[in-house]
Amino acid sequence: MITIAVRPVIFICFVILSALASAESFSPQYDKDGRLDNDFYNQLIVTQPQQLLTQLEPLIHHSATDLEKEVQLQARYFIASAYYYLSQRNKIFSVAEKGLTLARAQGEQKFEARFLAILAIGALSKQNFNFANNYANQALLLAEELAAETLFHGEILLLAAQVYYETGALQRALKVMVKANEIFTNLNDTKNRSEALASIALMYDELGQPEQAIEYHLQSLDLIDIETNLIEASITYYNIALTYHSSNEPQKARHYAELSLHYAQKAKDEVGAAYAIYELASLDEEQQAFDRAFELVNTVIPVVQENDVTGMIILSHLLRARLLAHLQLPDWEADLAIAEPLVEKTASLKRRIALVRTKAKIYELINNPPSALEYYKQWVSLNEEQLKATQEQSTRRYQAMFELNEAEAENELLHTQKKLAETELEAKEFRQWLLIILSLLLLIVLVAAVAMLLMQVKTKKKFREMAMVDELTNTRNRRSISLFAQQTMAEAKEKHTNVCFAMVDIDHFKSFNDRFGHDVGDRVLKAVASAIASELRVRDALGRWGGEEWLIVLPDSRCESIENIFQRIQSRLKTMHLGLEDAPVITVSMGCTNLLAHDMSLDQVVKRADEALYKAKNNGRNRFEINPG
Repeated sequence: MITIAVRPVIFICFVILSALASAESFSPQYDKDGRLDNDFYNQLIVTQPQQLLTQLEPLIHHSATDLEKEVQLQARYFIASAYYYLSQRNKIFSVAEKGLTLARAQGEQKFEARFLAILAIGALSKQNFNFANNYANQALLLAEELAAETLFHGEILLLAAQVYYETGALQRALKVMVKANEIFTNLNDTKNRSEALASIALMYDELGQPEQAIEYHLQSLDLIDIETNLIEASITYYNIALTYHSSNEPQKARHYAELSLHYAQKAKDEVGAAYAIYELASLDEEQQAFDRAFELVNTVIPVVQENDVTGMIILSHLLRARLLAHLQLPDWEADLAIAEPLVEKTASLKRRIALVRTKAKIYELINNPPSALEYYKQWVSLNEEQLKATQEQSTRRYQAMFELNEAEAENELLHTQKKLAETELEAKEFRQWLLIILSLLLLIVLVAAVAMLLMQVKTKKKFREMAMVDELTNTRNRRSISLFAQQTMAEAKEKHTNVCFAMVDIDHFKSFNDRFGHDVGDRVLKAVASAIASELRVRDALGRWGGEEWLIVLPDSRCESIENIFQRIQSRLKTMHLGLEDAPVITVSMGCTNLLAHDMSLDQVVKRADEALYKAKNNGRNRFEINPG
């Protein structure tokens, strides 16, 4: 009887204590002066931003006394910063605009600078680059006037550098970031210095030096405790994944994207997780894992739409449109209809290129060559426009590279000694000579770049003259496929990799010509070429060997693993209609052989493939046979 009475009492006590502990963990934390505890919330922003929002959002929804107005200023800035760390930039404006108005009314100029800087970040989510730069410029001027060379100044510089970087003002971003890093180094502030190093990494990536970019990203992680700075870790791992992806190292890109996803989920950062999942889906698309990519991108779209992340809304809908086309599913038009007006609104050349590339690929996949060709032409035109813009920026980029190298040298000296004043004149003269030398080197590099461009133009012209394409089927002709096959054989023997060769022949082709005429026969040849080409990988090659025969070269493949390609070609041909009454179904036979160690010429390989083809013909046609040699 005693135990029955005691257990409810113990349980009730436990519930009361748990409720008290929970209430305390979700109540605002104040310092001795009645203001919000800055140290506590600065740490909470990067460790548990959702908890910060739970504690502070109630404070900004009621009228306040003068002291409470100062608390509201703090609360609004911490909340806006938490949205920034959670990649929910679309929510920054409503909180920060009222904070800016309140700061100006109270004469709180430091908070005015802070809200201007965070509003600049918020403007990026709407692609309002002019507003973003204007806010960032105002914030910097005010910060320099109020407290130059302080932690406050450095934090404003860091936000401004992010704005300038995302709006394409690379040199401006570089100068501001270098100044911020200098301040944090002087103050021995490792956390903010970590962010500065991450910014340097982004600069290196922009300048086309991925190895240095990754090195600086990893250095930035070394300065923080990853397990208590989950969001920063997630962002950095995501940027490393992007760098490896652009460097054509998909396995490393996938590894770091998975790390980014892990830490974003651990921090309950759904937008950060969406970015990482999109990167994984993009990698899956490139590796032709279309079903998995489609499943992933479907989880991304609701999150980025709910949080109004315009850039990612565009990219995720374009990715899903391509995947629907790859999977031969409907509704890809709906995704394009969502992405296209957003692209027009942003007026971003990169987004326009992504849109046109997606359209070209989709029309190619749905077998609409005229539309595909039109959008590929637009893609080429936009790429030329981007190349022109890149060339125009080349001088500024080389100057930016010089400034980055110089800044790193200065920061290293600053970190190890602070006696630059003793050698100021010597250092100034050295920099002047260095500028002269680097200017000469820059001139040499530019001359070399022009020479290389001229060589590329001549080379492209030569390749166009040498291009050997079968006019009817738009595949390689016999000479072209022979050269490709010989080169592939040589590389395979050198690297000890596999190659298989397949001969394909249209069954009963003569009957098409005899019954329906040569124009129908030509249509059959085009249809078969299209069906085969659509099932091959980018690195495979198809060439018309003669008449109704084709040679297929498949690097890194063996005959035993490509029968599914033949089956897909069969399925595609069954669905093709010539628009003629009583027209028979188009079928093909395929003979395959692998490259063997003793093969010395292409003729040997083709002969074995021919023998396998004849075997397929003799065994009833519409078959796949292998000649093991």
